[in-house]
Amino acid sequence: MMTVTTNAAEKQNINHLSSEEKMQLAKAIYANTSYFEQMFHASQIEINCQPFADQFQQAISRLLLEKKLIPAAIPLERLHECLADEMRAYNFNDGINQISTHFYETDASFMQIYYDFIRFLQTALVHEPFLFQATPTIRIHCPNAENSHHYPRYHTDIGYGHPPEEINVWLPLTPLLDGHSFRLMSVAESKKLLGRFDYDFNAFIGHAIHNHVFSRECDLLSQPVTTAFGRLLAFDSRSVHTGEPLKTHTRISIDIRIVPVKQFALRAVDYQGSGRRKILFQPGHCYHEKNSQQLSGEE
Repeated sequence: MMTVTTNAAEKQNINHLSSEEKMQLAKAIYANTSYFEQMFHASQIEINCQPFADQFQQAISRLLLEKKLIPAAIPLERLHECLADEMRAYNFNDGINQISTHFYETDASFMQIYYDFIRFLQTALVHEPFLFQATPTIRIHCPNAENSHHYPRYHTDIGYGHPPEEINVWLPLTPLLDGHSFRLMSVAESKKLLGRFDYDFNAFIGHAIHNHVFSRECDLLSQPVTTAFGRLLAFDSRSVHTGEPLKTHTRISIDIRIVPVKQFALRAVDYQGSGRRKILFQPGHCYHEKNSQQLSGEE
């Protein structure tokens, strides 16, 4: 049985735990009431953020032109009409297409909007200092793209090494139209589903990728996300979710992970991504070196 410590110097790296220890930790995570549930008494909530949706949308359009990715301005939901097949095609292993990689770097103007958005989240959502992604994740999903069968791929970020204290914030930058092709389960359904695998994330993810019958079962347990442009969705990081192939329009969205400073201090282990980059979920690594309050100059 793993001994959980609270002294930062004594914390173990999540990737150094045995499979059994990881499963025991996951069981404890799902057995307890999360900080998100304590705050909102729900698995997910929506709030209005229209000014930021407008600003981000305009910034993405500007960057597409400045990066010479499109010849002329076009509604973002029609972006696929301007892109070559190779720009839209997904890498089957990670579900990322080439057009999205062009937004790993933005510019100072975009980042200023992002920092203003972080300040807004402290005032309107979390009401206390939190750590936040140094670089927001900009996702561009196009219809009829090669390797679209990468999706659905049900998962939780915790299964890939993220801290369970994180809050997922998702902001659509295109209209709902015939759907965002994004599905989400409640924590209760997620808990029951993962319990069938004894909280072995690797076994669960393997089924989600390779077992189509199981994937269709997950479709029945999840609900389509219907968050309108101008609103954001915040959800408990323990919720199982997935993207789906799009059919008729491009969906552009921003997602970020934030974690209250006080909750981060209570983490049981040091978390690190299990992917190629093995990113550390620490300030100065995945998270910005400043927290939301320090960003506002209110140290």
